[in-house]
Amino acid sequence: MAQRKGSRADVKGPLILSTVMAVVAFAAVAIFATGGTDNALRLDLALIAAGIAFIATVVVSATLMIVERPNDPSLGQGTGVNRSSARLYAEARARRQREAAARRDGEAEFGRRVRPDTEGEDLLGRGPGTPDDGPAAPRS
Repeated sequence: MAQRKGSRADVKGPLILSTVMAVVAFAAVAIFATGGTDNALRLDLALIAAGIAFIATVVVSATLMIVERPNDPSLGQGTGVNRSSARLYAEARARRQREAAARRDGEAEFGRRVRPDTEGEDLLGRGPGTPDDGPAAPRS
């Protein structure tokens, strides 16, 4: 696996931050979970809190490092499935415009009636003045 030259320097900062957060969590939980000076330190809870703080801080900092790193410009210039989305959008738009121009010569567009003689009728052939009594109404 090829690594960049500064990869150790990239990892050192988040690990130091995670360690500091774990130590702070350990100290805080060990002191506050004890419940007074008469009780023993709760080192079990302190170790659990330190582990959770360390892991959570490492995950968050690693995620931020990945998000910050820009993609290689050559990744957007692939072929097949990996083609550039701008080119795909331009091709799809041109295809839709060609299809729309071919459809305009007599085919009904969205919102137009195919047959003008059906004006005002619904799918059952009832006119605009015919009331709808529902499915239980007697049919004539």
